[in-house]
Amino acid sequence: MSWTKNTILLTVAGFLLGFALILMTGFYKNSKMYPLEVSFLDVGQGDAILINYLHRYQILIDSGSSGKKVLAELAEVMPFKDEKIEVIIITHPDRDHFAGFIDVVKKYNIGLVIDNGQKSDDKIWQELSRIIKVKNIPRQVALEGSTLQINNRIKMKFFNPDKIEKNKKAKNDSSIVTRLDYLKNSFLFTGDAGFDSEADMIFDKEDLNVDWLKAGHHGSKNSGSDFFLARVTPKWSIISVGENEYGHPTNEAMDKLQKVGSKILRTDQLGTITVQCDKKCLVK
Repeated sequence: MSWTKNTILLTVAGFLLGFALILMTGFYKNSKMYPLEVSFLDVGQGDAILINYLHRYQILIDSGSSGKKVLAELAEVMPFKDEKIEVIIITHPDRDHFAGFIDVVKKYNIGLVIDNGQKSDDKIWQELSRIIKVKNIPRQVALEGSTLQINNRIKMKFFNPDKIEKNKKAKNDSSIVTRLDYLKNSFLFTGDAGFDSEADMIFDKEDLNVDWLKAGHHGSKNSGSDFFLARVTPKWSIISVGENEYGHPTNEAMDKLQKVGSKILRTDQLGTITVQCDKKCLVK
């Protein structure tokens, strides 16, 4: 690679780790709370995924296009009176992935912004960037090889993009793709990555085999190749989709997921889908 791999290492404050240890050893056994919850929010035609660790540490991947929608969904899954989201990840500058962040950044205290480094002439993108700068929120570019680690139980690895893409039209295949591992459970979040990105990740020998897949590009016919899905072999696939003019999810995408034996869940049919994890992950 011609670029330098950057590592993002986040450590939770000591008091949080101590609190986490208490929770992990007793509290969860006698409650309905789970150490990890991953919620695929129903924001219509778009993506928004909240990773909620120990009900104290949150990572929000994308925001959908409507601030009103994403705030309403966050109100249902964020811990009571928690006014901070530790990390937001903007997979790429498409409105159905970032526009809702304007309201999110205004309402919540944000610890870190991660994006793919790509620029956009979109006025909403520029306004979001302005607000992030005015609020003095740290901003980090994540490329292939970057990692985001909270502690030895949970870690995110970034597989895509390989570089900061200067071609503003190449947004989808510049999507951040990241893998989340928690104990023996694994998730792959793919943004709008298409066939080219999938082939590149296979060529780079990334560890793509996971239990849970956020299906690429809302079930587009241009994502989720047979070769890619044969490497991922997801037990469960979540399609984040709403009413749209593109025909998402396509029959081709659905057929390919079913071909590898994956169970399919759709936000347009089920609303917000929450996966709760202790030693195993199950749909709420």
